Amino acid sequence: MMEFLNYTFNQYPSCSVQVSAFTPVKNGSEYHMIFQFREPGKRQIHRKQEEAIDILHNCVQDYLSREPYNKAQCIFARYFLKNAKDQRPRIHTRKIFPASCAISCIEQPPANGSQIALWIYLRDPGTDTEKYTHYWITERYCLAGDVTGQTLKLLTDYQKWLHAKGCSMADNCLRTWFYVQDIDTNYAAFAKARTEYFRDIGLNEQTHYIASTGIEGSNGTDSSLVTMDAYAVAGLDASRIKYLHGLSHLSPTNIYGVTFERGVALTFDDRRQILISGTASIDKSGNVLHINDIHSQTLRMIENVEVLLAEAQATFENVAQIIVYLRRKEDYQLVLDLFASRFPAIPTIIVMGKVCRPAWLIEMECIALI
Repeated sequence: MMEFLNYTFNQYPSCSVQVSAFTPVKNGSEYHMIFQFREPGKRQIHRKQEEAIDILHNCVQDYLSREPYNKAQCIFARYFLKNAKDQRPRIHTRKIFPASCAISCIEQPPANGSQIALWIYLRDPGTDTEKYTHYWITERYCLAGDVTGQTLKLLTDYQKWLHAKGCSMADNCLRTWFYVQDIDTNYAAFAKARTEYFRDIGLNEQTHYIASTGIEGSNGTDSSLVTMDAYAVAGLDASRIKYLHGLSHLSPTNIYGVTFERGVALTFDDRRQILISGTASIDKSGNVLHINDIHSQTLRMIENVEVLLAEAQATFENVAQIIVYLRRKEDYQLVLDLFASRFPAIPTIIVMGKVCRPAWLIEMECIALI
């Protein structure tokens, strides 16, 4: 089988960019880019927030002005921030992306100690536009109520938004990200509220759930306890949506009280897009493996993702981007070295974000294209 995924790396004086380019024969290309600061320690850590944002944006604008990226459409951009309360307003003020691009700003500090990193997703115009409509929503949050109330309102409002588009959460929403403040305290209430809402709209273990990441994070607003990003597609027949389970290595999520799919493979006319949910070191009975052993947890996590990819007829050679979440700062160098040796070319960002169980030290998600 021919492969159409290529990787490049470029270094600016202060900022680097990793790019994956998916270029099928008959249709438009798509790109994933990760911009991050790479220079050593103190200069990076003590750089002013405003300066870091400006340097990053200058690199982005320069890179996006180049061929072939200047012909592509910016679909989605997620900023990983050290201090969302201060940085998010500045990012939204300096508009370097078109209004059609969904912007997500999440307080999940880059694990290398820098102020900011950025993932951008671009597609050539005209790709599947007549047949499919892709809906990205970001930074959905509310300010009133507790975790339960905020979760239910987010989901209810999103369902209404989808209905206005002629869609529904059950039929069209394929990927969600939930960022929960103080996750060790609040995750149980969030997960219970999501389960109850899903049950009310007909999502259960006999039907399906939605591929998802639930992780520590914030939009920088003090009273906002849960933030949601989501991706939905209109026009894709249910027969072209395959949920991934990896039952040889992973358990169904509902057996330990949560309700999401391990991943989903979407078969379009000329490509398959594979969205792998947040995945950690877990076994097929739902147990955490390798307690307090970051090296072994990382290897098991990668093995679990490999099994999910294989279920969609893919491998890590098809992976376009990776996000890694760490609970402990001291694990960064070991994890960086492991990923650099195993996946040196794949655009990867490692950020600080507590996983939903305290015993999990690391989690990853990824997107693959074949």
